[in-house]
Amino acid sequence: MTHSPSASPVDRILSLLDEMTSNSQEMSLWKNVPLSREVVSLLRTLTPEEGDSEDKADVLDRVLYNLSEWDVPRYVLEVLSYEEELLLQAGSEEALRGVRSRMEMLRDYIDPSLSKKDFRDRWKVRSLDFDEVERTPKWEEIYLEVERECDSILEATPRGMGFCHAYWPVKMRLLEKRYGIAWKSPSRMNPRVHFD
Repeated sequence: MTHSPSASPVDRILSLLDEMTSNSQEMSLWKNVPLSREVVSLLRTLTPEEGDSEDKADVLDRVLYNLSEWDVPRYVLEVLSYEEELLLQAGSEEALRGVRSRMEMLRDYIDPSLSKKDFRDRWKVRSLDFDEVERTPKWEEIYLEVERECDSILEATPRGMGFCHAYWPVKMRLLEKRYGIAWKSPSRMNPRVHFD
């Protein structure tokens, strides 16, 4: 991607990518969803001189690396679909195969006719059990609001080792109270696993 001397869409994209990386390091992937939407929107405005299809696909790889595909699979599919379009334009066959495989996996993940056992067996991507509600459109619809509120409630709680033991109960209560969702945390779904 080419930089111009004054503030430009490319500069904004690079700034957003840095912010997304920082959020990921702080275990706040949820904050990256709105940032990624802005990146994707800006990418669509770039001229070929500012960024060709392959450059844009590389940016989308960084975006996708900083998203929780299990929490927002439908949105990740949208981003992957755009990346697929760009890779077709660039003629990048190897990368295209990887994107299409990931898209197929996420389509299976959100497919209610495919049991989670069949999904895990087919893709061998999640050894941990997870609550079925996490595959639903409703989960994805409320994801940002739930995470925003959990973040606010746990603002003074240090992130790092053991944080999940503060986070999961707060999330569980919030989902039950506000949305009527009886979510089971990873520790409840995987009682023989020690989480730290």
